[in-house]
Amino acid sequence: MNKLKTFIIAFITFILQITVFSKIDIFGANVNIVIGLVISLSLILGSKSGAYTGLVIGLLEDFMFSNIIGIRALSYFLIGYIVADDRSRFNSDKNTGLILSFVFTIINFIFVSLITYIFKADIIVIKNYLFIPLLVEAVLNTLVYLIYHFVIKKLMYIPTYRI
Repeated sequence: MNKLKTFIIAFITFILQITVFSKIDIFGANVNIVIGLVISLSLILGSKSGAYTGLVIGLLEDFMFSNIIGIRALSYFLIGYIVADDRSRFNSDKNTGLILSFVFTIINFIFVSLITYIFKADIIVIKNYLFIPLLVEAVLNTLVYLIYHFVIKKLMYIPTYRI
């Protein structure tokens, strides 16, 4: 049942991202709600859910909007995998997710911009988005993470065993 709920949440997130949130411009920044979804799924349900959901949404975004296929998919996959990996051992509480969503928004921008610059050599877009718009996006993504954390905690069945 959790797989169906994850699919529905991911589908709604994808539709909202490409229709609403990609058009909203706040101080030159666009909200990326996929990062909040991937981090909250990874912290709450584990690496498979977060990483593969990020991979599928990233591939769909790349096929629809990018000239280079796989950049966003790889970025979202790595975010989901690193957040839920046993070696990194992040706590699954709300405060850790807030910090991770802020940090991974900046890392996502650097990663996607670097790969795009290598293949397209367009530095003007990167320069225009640095500093204020990037920080605004990071703050907005942390707020989106709070919403996803609440929704996923309420909707998903997380088994707890008492001995």
